[in-house]
Amino acid sequence: MQSGKLPVKTKLLFSTGDLSSTLTLAIQTFFQLYFLTDIARIPPATVGWIIGITRMWDAFNDPIVGMLSDRIRSRMGRRRVLLAYGSIPLGLAFAFCWIIPPFSELGNSIYFILIIIAFDTAFTIVHVGYNALTPRMTSDYDERSSLNGYRMVFSLGGTLAAIIFSTVMAGIVQDEATRFAVVGFTLGGIAMIPPWIVFVVTRDVDIAGETSRMQFRQALKTTFSNRAFMMLACMYLASWTATCVIAAMLVYYASYYLQVPGQANYFVLVAQSSSVLSIPLCVWLARVWDKPKAFIAGIGFWCVVLTGFLALPQSAVSVAYLIALLCGPGIATAAVIPWSMLPDVIEVEQQQSGERREGTYYAFISFFQKLGTGFALWGIGQALGLSGYLTPTTDQQFPVQPESALNMIRLIIGPATIVLLLMSLPFAWRYPITRTSHTNTLEQIRRTADPAGQP
Repeated sequence: MQSGKLPVKTKLLFSTGDLSSTLTLAIQTFFQLYFLTDIARIPPATVGWIIGITRMWDAFNDPIVGMLSDRIRSRMGRRRVLLAYGSIPLGLAFAFCWIIPPFSELGNSIYFILIIIAFDTAFTIVHVGYNALTPRMTSDYDERSSLNGYRMVFSLGGTLAAIIFSTVMAGIVQDEATRFAVVGFTLGGIAMIPPWIVFVVTRDVDIAGETSRMQFRQALKTTFSNRAFMMLACMYLASWTATCVIAAMLVYYASYYLQVPGQANYFVLVAQSSSVLSIPLCVWLARVWDKPKAFIAGIGFWCVVLTGFLALPQSAVSVAYLIALLCGPGIATAAVIPWSMLPDVIEVEQQQSGERREGTYYAFISFFQKLGTGFALWGIGQALGLSGYLTPTTDQQFPVQPESALNMIRLIIGPATIVLLLMSLPFAWRYPITRTSHTNTLEQIRRTADPAGQP
């Protein structure tokens, strides 16, 4: 592990690993709900169950894979082996998530549950392996913010690229079912490549002989007794769930409330472009104010901005673009700051137990995120169904929604999301790790480590 600055080339090559996650996750986050309700023609309440079931599986497979990865013995290393075996299933399963089979409504519902579970499993294998390598790249407090800044440029940039590609395909392929299939197979194929780049770059980082000796029950108890980790998990659970809710609802807000369905992707592009441009600001604030204060500032600003979605009249499309633009710093904060905190949390436990269990911690942070997102999207599906949302038909692709459905869309993207973001702030305020305390932790680890081992 390097203690100082990383070469820019290393940061760039390592950060390509985020493309496998974000190229696929972007389309899933922004369009899965819409695809299932409006393209596959499955009722919103049923779609809520599809997403709820698959997200529940996706959440619980994270800690399983994470704890197993800490115990893997492989000549490739305990993280890189996951990249090697997970990349191809990831791409193939994602591609078939966007194929509509010629079955009944029940048959299609079962198909999408199974294929999404297959994708989520492969995604977890690759995602846990890649994320668990991040703390091994550097032990420097501020350099981790920088590395995660680079990662989030690729992460949010990959999201942006996926949305741009989808938008371009919308102009080329008129049939939406065909367009989603083309997007799925193209991005699925590309997503297979980055894990192999990371596999090569981390050859000297992932130590083949290193493994955890901690039993599963003890591992669970130790993880959940780490106060800093639990506070970080709550911060990330609330803030990233809010981010995913906004991502899922922007298409509905543009299509039905603002009544500009042809511009739905453009709102997403504006928000994502702004978030990418805001990443250097987030990294700078984390250096100047420390990470918790930077998080509070970014999320607080975002809460103010989101009030505009509820107050906005239907005719103010140009103002809606401004609100989407101003969401950028908040999205960047939720993406960059928590992930730069997690390596510091891992070293708090290392100081106490003498073991590095990156796989477990990255898996559980994903567990909380996916569990929250799954419940939120399930809730959105149920809420839209109860509000009288009209599922499009072949004859009426964008039906005129009742006032109750429009109000529900505004309520979800405005007040409900703000409440989620506000829930994250008390945990950031009480977060115990600072730059000074982290330096002391590393010093104690160095003093107690076996001189012949890897600290």
